[in-house]
Amino acid sequence: MIEQMYIALTHAEAELAIALKTYSSNRIAIAKEKKWIELEQMCKSVIIKVGQATQDEIKDYIEDSVTFALQTVYGSQYHFVVQFSYDKRDQSEVTFFLSKNGKLYEPRKDTISGGATDVCAFSLRMVLYTLEEPDPSPVLILDEPFKNVSKGYIPFVSEMVTELAKMLELQLIISTHTDEIIELADNIIYL
Repeated sequence: MIEQMYIALTHAEAELAIALKTYSSNRIAIAKEKKWIELEQMCKSVIIKVGQATQDEIKDYIEDSVTFALQTVYGSQYHFVVQFSYDKRDQSEVTFFLSKNGKLYEPRKDTISGGATDVCAFSLRMVLYTLEEPDPSPVLILDEPFKNVSKGYIPFVSEMVTELAKMLELQLIISTHTDEIIELADNIIYL
């Protein structure tokens, strides 16, 4: 009986030694995994911060450029607003608004003058074109981009086109029937 207890105790000691060795190696493995998890979390945090900073920079660039175009044509009561939101999968979504005297209008839902929409669309196209990678050709071709702008605003549109093209370093080829826009051209081709 003592011999059986001795054998059982020896087996128990052997199992305990194996268990302690397994515990020790598992503890080391868990510590390594914790360090990797911490490192991954730090990397994720840096990526999120860089992504947010980039998003903010692009947002400001778009808002400033399109607002410049709107204000050149229609006055200081107009602003262009970009809002980012996140869907259920944490995917970033962007919504554009036209702000007049502090009230936000969403082009897809609200009634906005065709001229203001044309100016927003034109300047937004130019800005987004300059953000393409690799750098696109500095030439943009547009067909009647200001067909809905009232005649009284066309001289301001001409000024805005010239200034925005210089600011964004783009050359424009515009097809139009509007004499005031034709007059701002460096070269005119009649078809």
